[in-house]
Amino acid sequence: MKALIVDDEHLALLHLKNMLERTNAFQSIMAYQDPIEALEHPEIPAVDAVFLDIEMPGVNGIELAEEIQSMNENIQVVFITAYNEFAIKAFELNAIDYLLKPVNYKRLETTVERIRTNNMLRASAENTEAHFSIQCFGNLQFYQTLKGVKTNIPVKWRTSKAREIYLFLLHNLGRVVSKDMLIDLFWIDYDVTKASTQLYSTIYQIRKLLSQIPFSQTIEKTDTGYILRLSDAKIDVAEWEKSLKEAPPLNTATLHLHTDIFMAYQNYYLLEHGYLWSEPEKTRLAQLWLGKAYELIDFLIREMNDHQAMDICLQVEKIEPCDQKIMQYKLQLFNKNGRVEEAIKEYQRYKQMKDQVN
Repeated sequence: MKALIVDDEHLALLHLKNMLERTNAFQSIMAYQDPIEALEHPEIPAVDAVFLDIEMPGVNGIELAEEIQSMNENIQVVFITAYNEFAIKAFELNAIDYLLKPVNYKRLETTVERIRTNNMLRASAENTEAHFSIQCFGNLQFYQTLKGVKTNIPVKWRTSKAREIYLFLLHNLGRVVSKDMLIDLFWIDYDVTKASTQLYSTIYQIRKLLSQIPFSQTIEKTDTGYILRLSDAKIDVAEWEKSLKEAPPLNTATLHLHTDIFMAYQNYYLLEHGYLWSEPEKTRLAQLWLGKAYELIDFLIREMNDHQAMDICLQVEKIEPCDQKIMQYKLQLFNKNGRVEEAIKEYQRYKQMKDQVN
């Protein structure tokens, strides 16, 4: 487990940190005197428990708890106060426990055991609950994760057009897609009556198939078209972009997080299906990913971590073998480390690939 302590009194902070270390319950314990500095810590979403002094200048412990819980709804809050037990009752609604100053070690052990038990119960509940996801990187797949094991949910589409229309609705998730747009995209050569019949039939096929998948997806008919609604499942593309937007600034402490985000991009959006309508989104997501790659490489070069910078370059090449900026990074790294022959070979390889493309 991970713990965070915030107390503006230096000695009280050190005393509690030392006692928490004695419990051997926490892998890491971060301690801050400044509440604002604590809020800026990049790993708050991964912290299991926070110990907060109630009376601090600027931001008190209760306000700080609300801010932290907005970033990590599962974090367990323990208030520390000089108030007596009766006065503290008002805070119990927002906290798993409270500790009176000066903190008694035996009392602290009881609190830590409560935190540990809650964590175990939560982990047990998560392991017995199935989680569902939809893959759109590369190709369309449905998955179920149960007890940490991810398995594919087999789906047999009656026609490739049914799969494509489903994906087009998923691409526009939560938005109405007009009947006219669907006909123009998928039955442009048909007369209106026949196209409408084909559309109704295909929507029926999709609905029938979705009813066999173990999470909720519904296609609602509106006055003008159709709208796909999804619950109890996450879409890999949406989750990836969310993690990209919410990532803290890149520094030494957050490097692993940014690297994980970079590595989570497995392939182009709907690459294997080759839909013309998905090309703009495919390009947009690829540019976001390349931007993250460039940011990582620049940072790693500044940190003199040339080996990891080259690893990022090689990962990009697996998907974007003709990216000019990656070639320039590789030349820079080769030349910097005296690998002139490899730099020449890299330039020749890149030039040959570009000539083949052109």
